Amino acid sequence: MRLDERPRRAWLALLPLALLAAPASAQTAGEVVGRNVEARGGLERWRAVHSLRYVGRMDIGRGLEVPFRLELKRPRKMRLEFEFQGKTVVQAYDGRAGFKLTPYMGREQPEPLSAEELEAAAGQAELDGPLLDHEAKGHQVELLGQEPVEGRDAFRLAVTVGGGVVRQLLLDAESGLDVKLEGTRRLRGKDYRVDTFFREYRSVDGLMLPFVVETRLEGAPSSQKLTIQRVEVNPLLDEGRFTNPQSAAGVPEPASTKPTPTTKPRPGAR
Repeated sequence: MRLDERPRRAWLALLPLALLAAPASAQTAGEVVGRNVEARGGLERWRAVHSLRYVGRMDIGRGLEVPFRLELKRPRKMRLEFEFQGKTVVQAYDGRAGFKLTPYMGREQPEPLSAEELEAAAGQAELDGPLLDHEAKGHQVELLGQEPVEGRDAFRLAVTVGGGVVRQLLLDAESGLDVKLEGTRRLRGKDYRVDTFFREYRSVDGLMLPFVVETRLEGAPSSQKLTIQRVEVNPLLDEGRFTNPQSAAGVPEPASTKPTPTTKPRPGAR
């Protein structure tokens, strides 16, 4: 070996280590989103999903755990029901309007969702989340950096959805899967921070889905945890399950105010 080749060969030998040590934050938002889509099962597989049904147990605090069923259907339909005090509680959204049934409060007839409840329901009704097909949905995604979430490195994305609402989504840097969603929820005219954690992913028909979802509301004494026991992909869901039965019967719903986006960007987001 010639003497002048030694430094060059030493540099080449160190190149793989340098690549491994390169900061993950050098990735672009598009690359991070692409990894997430593939980690969750891939775009084509998700496009073939028209409905989902989650069945499990809901921890509603104070040691109370109740059975629940959550149904989602494209384009933006959602129905949540759970058993409480021997009666079925329902909250549903059809992409435009929604209703609730709360018999434990003595209300035996469906009632329209308030503007605040509509806003929350609309944010939960996206079957495949905000990143899959985000450009077609009109969502904008910005990569803000990297930080730990529950002891693991995660990418922070600012996702701007319809109406200018910004949500902060954190993706595990190693697996690419969603680990945390940050947003706000308006209750009684005031905004509260809401953090949702996604854990214990499993494969269902090739889709990677979290089987534990925990939501923490600012100021609440305890969190709400969903422990999923079964997921059904593409169950047949009648459209009427998402529509106020009083409206379907020809009884007019009281006019509801269209929800006004209230979520504000995290400091540093643009």
